[in-house]
Amino acid sequence: MAPKREDVEALIAALYTVQGDMARAARKIKNASLLRLLQTIAGTEPVRPSELAAQLEVHQSLITRQIRELEDEGKVAVSPDPHDGRAFVVALTDLGRQQVAELTEVGVQRFMGFVRGWDPDEIREFTRLLWKFQETKAEFGESNPADWSEPPAKPRRRGR
Repeated sequence: MAPKREDVEALIAALYTVQGDMARAARKIKNASLLRLLQTIAGTEPVRPSELAAQLEVHQSLITRQIRELEDEGKVAVSPDPHDGRAFVVALTDLGRQQVAELTEVGVQRFMGFVRGWDPDEIREFTRLLWKFQETKAEFGESNPADWSEPPAKPRRRGR
């Protein structure tokens, strides 16, 4: 059975509300973009800055500047790429790993608060549905590669 339009509209409203709240919360965190970069490095280290820029969908110059800042703070180490002497890779230091672990714990505690009144089965079902949504969204995007950054073109009027 196909979903009803009003149900999909309610889903859209809920998703945009949650996403907006999450984005506002992230903007309130000091150096949120550096923290996001640390977490991304942790998941893929050692990694080239160009790969980080692609993953985070930002310009490579921003990543380079942020890596320098994290290196100055002792949170990442930069070394030559063993596969290409012209490039370099970034990896976390012990201090960087410690900060990622602390951030992860803070995040988990916050989300535990968000779902404090939920039954464990509800959390598992919600998680399953979110992953299902992500999978079908990705499949749809692959089969319908539209540029969502631009509104759909208005239909042209035919000449009289």
